[in-house]
Amino acid sequence: MRTLLLLLPLTVGCAGVTIQPGQRGLFFDPAAGGLKREVLQPGYHSMSSCFMKKSCQYIEVFDVSYQTKKETVSTTSSEGLTMNVDVAVNYRPIIAELYELNTEIGQNYYVDIVSPEFKSAAMGVFARHSHTQLTKLNEKIEDEIEADLRRRIKGKHVEISSVNIEKVHYSPDIAAAIEAKIVAEQNAAKNKAALEAEALRKKMELEHASEQAKLKAELDVKAKKTEAEIAEAQAHIDKTKAETSASVQITYAKAEAESKKVLADATAKEKKAEYAHVTPLVVQLHGYQALGKLGGSGTQVYLGDWSKVPQFLYPHAFGGMPAPMKPAAQPVNKPTKLPANPSDDNPYL
Repeated sequence: MRTLLLLLPLTVGCAGVTIQPGQRGLFFDPAAGGLKREVLQPGYHSMSSCFMKKSCQYIEVFDVSYQTKKETVSTTSSEGLTMNVDVAVNYRPIIAELYELNTEIGQNYYVDIVSPEFKSAAMGVFARHSHTQLTKLNEKIEDEIEADLRRRIKGKHVEISSVNIEKVHYSPDIAAAIEAKIVAEQNAAKNKAALEAEALRKKMELEHASEQAKLKAELDVKAKKTEAEIAEAQAHIDKTKAETSASVQITYAKAEAESKKVLADATAKEKKAEYAHVTPLVVQLHGYQALGKLGGSGTQVYLGDWSKVPQFLYPHAFGGMPAPMKPAAQPVNKPTKLPANPSDDNPYL
């Protein structure tokens, strides 16, 4: 805490006065009209000797650095609760108005002007607020006190830098009630936090279950889609196999038919070539051979004029009378079948 430095007027002879940094001074010369308006800056200032003089020169020194004073203000809150509040004010004299401050108020300007106005401004502001707001809205309340204090000391040659609320003292009953309220609020906050945490946990569980169900449904849809695609692909493969098999069968049938056709054409050409070399004599010979087979073994067939020759002219190999000659057996409704290939039964072809 900084204190006001006051140098008493010099009553003994001296060579001068040194003004320290953070200080200013006013020169008093009784022989030249008294106190001077000029503000003396830090440094050494000489004066004439006052030995054997009734009135001497002196320098009135003021501390112009910011100083802090603490006050305990007894007040009531907006609810009517009594409380003591420790507040501090930071102030200093206006340097350019030191002459007016010294001539109008003097060195005790804080006690005479600042302190009473400061307490009054603080009491008025505290009365407008609840005791619970003193800690929650302390900066706002400090600004209100500062503004009201500046209004009150306007023109008193003092400037205010800031106002601070340092501590609030409640009566024992009020302190116990406040403490109980704080504990209840803390418990309520804990319970609220626990409920919110539990609600959040349940919400996350529901969201997780929902996500799992959604994921399962998507997987099922994808599986069914995959099965459908596989079935479609298999059907396409089966269709391709069937078409390929049918195509192969058709190709094979066409090839076989073409082969048969080519073989038949070749056979026909071969037969044609063979028949082109068959003479009438060959045909006659085949006819005789066929007739001989129709009569069976040991049968003689005579054609043309030889059939009229008596049979006795053809004795049997073992003698005796020849048996009556029977007409040659004729096949009944039995068509003559020529060999498919005349060369098969014709050793000469």
